[in-house]
Amino acid sequence: SSGINAEWPLRPGTILDDYLVPNKQLLARTVEFLAKTQRSATLLQRDSPVMLNLEQTLSKYASEVIVSELKASKRDPEFQFYDQTETKLFAYNVKPAVFDLFLAIAVIAYLGTIYLCVGSIPHGMTYLYQMKKLKSS
Repeated sequence: SSGINAEWPLRPGTILDDYLVPNKQLLARTVEFLAKTQRSATLLQRDSPVMLNLEQTLSKYASEVIVSELKASKRDPEFQFYDQTETKLFAYNVKPAVFDLFLAIAVIAYLGTIYLCVGSIPHGMTYLYQMKKLKSS
């Protein structure tokens, strides 16, 4: 039959050269290694097994592999690393209705104050105009 052969592993010469064909056993061992090894950012030093393994594997398939360290700025970090690899999440059940009621009362009081201030501008202007008229006479 014609079409693309979807068998694993790919036959050499079909899509990839012989040395570029993925090795299923190597992939399985790499996934197993990564699953058993801690990979938190605080534990990944230049000489950690994960970094050494990645560098060695990549250098096998890529022409130039450069490992560079990235350190966060002390003044303005763009990311933050946490020391613990395991943390606990604490969630508390609060009554949001009380807060919503308090917030609604505060908003209504604020809008009511603004409404009364804007509504009393004509009365205030009339009072100031009368005061000015009394002083001038």
